[in-house]
Amino acid sequence: MPDWPRIMRREKAAQYLDISPGVLDREVAAGKLPRPIPITAGIKGWVRDDLDAWIEDQRTLPDSKSDWD
Repeated sequence: MPDWPRIMRREKAAQYLDISPGVLDREVAAGKLPRPIPITAGIKGWVRDDLDAWIEDQRTLPDSKSDWD
């Protein structure tokens, strides 16, 4: 695995989670994934720690099966 940056833009955040950018967009819009933060005026990114925390939360759910399966 590469050294993942602390803040990732859309495509890299999707790659980090092994999902498509479209699925990332859909899940963020549904409130199921963390929202990106502003990096500059027109650029947003996901904080790696937020994605990692979301992953850990998913692991502790009683039914760990996701909607993506």
